[in-house]
Amino acid sequence: SLSDVVENLKEVGSWINSWLPKNRFVRTLFYGATTVVGLRLIPFLLRRTSFFKNVEIQSRYFHRSTTIPDLLKIKGGLLKELKEGSHDLPLNEQGKLVLLELNAGGGTNISYYPDGCIYIAIDYWRGAKEHLEQNFNNEEPRITLDRFLKTIPERLMTVPDNTVSAVVCIHSLCSSPNPNLALLEFLRVLKPNGKMYFIEHVITERRYSAFWFSQMNFILQMSYWNCHIGDLRTQIETAGFSKVNLSYLELNFNGVRMPGPMRSLAPHVYGYAVK
Repeated sequence: SLSDVVENLKEVGSWINSWLPKNRFVRTLFYGATTVVGLRLIPFLLRRTSFFKNVEIQSRYFHRSTTIPDLLKIKGGLLKELKEGSHDLPLNEQGKLVLLELNAGGGTNISYYPDGCIYIAIDYWRGAKEHLEQNFNNEEPRITLDRFLKTIPERLMTVPDNTVSAVVCIHSLCSSPNPNLALLEFLRVLKPNGKMYFIEHVITERRYSAFWFSQMNFILQMSYWNCHIGDLRTQIETAGFSKVNLSYLELNFNGVRMPGPMRSLAPHVYGYAVK
């Protein structure tokens, strides 16, 4: 029972207290460090509770699909040239467009892609493949699903060099353990003059210290499963693309003011980068 757990913790605490030296500075240092470590372990404990199951679902939804008007408007404008065929992207040997999408989920963005293109879906969520294949279950799909890869953005080893016309990266780099390596992978798989289309949330340009950012990242990682705010703007600009067209925006969450550190989800960069 809970009371037994509390009693056991008290016993452990008493044992540790008796074991520590009497020096007040040492005790303060030990208890301070223990408190910090304990707080940082909270995400791992809470993620195993039923309470956070719904939060996990909301996290998947935010990173793969959204109804936020600002994001839909940006995404529609960014990918418009794909749908209309007004792009100048390189094609494969058969004259077809090859698109690689990160955090593909169930294929929410395929409505933005042109008929006849070849689609490579990437996602580390184990349920994505089933949802995606349901969307491609038609007898004559207008888009060819070339393959689904359950992996993270920086591990695209099975995709050959210089074979992809465009990479679509929407809310994907924030969940990458190594965004710089992921960007290098995008450059590797893209054909010359290929593009990376991106929409990513980033560090705010206006305020806060590095310590406050670390607290925001702690809360985000606790609630949003590996979502991490970083300086993606600089990382994209210095990755080695020949041209980067990038804009900054702070999202309006349907008129709702996000509480405290969760406001860190609002700052976004979007645009495209050319190999």
